[in-house]
Amino acid sequence: MLGLAFLQNILFAAGGHHIGFISLNPWLNSLLPDFVWAWITRFGDERVLLALCLLFARRRPEIIWALLIASLIALIYTKGLKHLLDIPRPPGVLNLQDIKLVGPALTAHSYPSGHTTTVFVFCGVLFAFARHTRERTALLLLASLVGLSRIAIGVHWPQDVLAGAFGGLGSAALGVIWARHWLAGLNLTTHLSVIGLICFGMLSLLFIDGGNPATPVLIYPLVFAMFWRLVLDYYPWRSMDRLDNKPS
Repeated sequence: MLGLAFLQNILFAAGGHHIGFISLNPWLNSLLPDFVWAWITRFGDERVLLALCLLFARRRPEIIWALLIASLIALIYTKGLKHLLDIPRPPGVLNLQDIKLVGPALTAHSYPSGHTTTVFVFCGVLFAFARHTRERTALLLLASLVGLSRIAIGVHWPQDVLAGAFGGLGSAALGVIWARHWLAGLNLTTHLSVIGLICFGMLSLLFIDGGNPATPVLIYPLVFAMFWRLVLDYYPWRSMDRLDNKPS
C-alpha cells in the first residue's frame, strides 16, 4: 500500500491527474475489444461483487462479515473524497473525440475510482482468507484488471485508479481485523439480514446500470445463477439453527 501511495504522489508531481491517460486509454483499447472491457469493468460494481459473495455465504459467513465492514469503511473513503475534491472525469475535461469512451460519458466525482476501490476491497478480503499463493495472485490480477478497465472505458484518470487501489486494500485490511474481533455478524439473524440486503442489491442490477456500460448478457445470467445458488444453500429443509464454519 505504501508503494501505491508513493507512485500516486510521483504521478501527481509529474503532471497531475491527466498524466498517462492520453497514452493508456487508446493503448488498453488496442489490447481488448470494447465489450470485453465493458464486462471487466462491471466487476467493480459493488452489487455484482456482493452477488458473487453468495457463492460462499453459507459456508464462510466470516468472509461476508469482513466484506461488509470493509465495504462500509471504503464507502466513507470514496464518497468523502469524491464530494470533498469533486475532480472532473476525462469526459468533463477532454474533447470526446480524443477519448475512447465505452458506456456513458460520466463527467464528475472522478477521484478516487469507486469501482477500483470496491474490487480491491473484495479481492483484498479474499486475499486475507486465501490459503494458496496462486489464489492470491489471481485476486490481485483481477483487481488490477478492473482498475485498468476504468481507464480503458474512458471514465477515470490513472491517479483515480491508484487512489482506489490504495483505499480498497486499506479498507480490506481494517475490515478483516475488525471482523475478527467483533463477531456480531456471525449471529444468524444478522447474517440473514445481510443476505437479504445483498439480494435487494442484486435485484437492482436488472433495472439500474449505475452508470456502467450495458452488459445484459453478463448481468442477467449472473443474477439468475446467484439466486439459484441462494435457493440451494438456504432452502428450508436445511437446518438454519447454525452457520456453517461459525467459530466456536
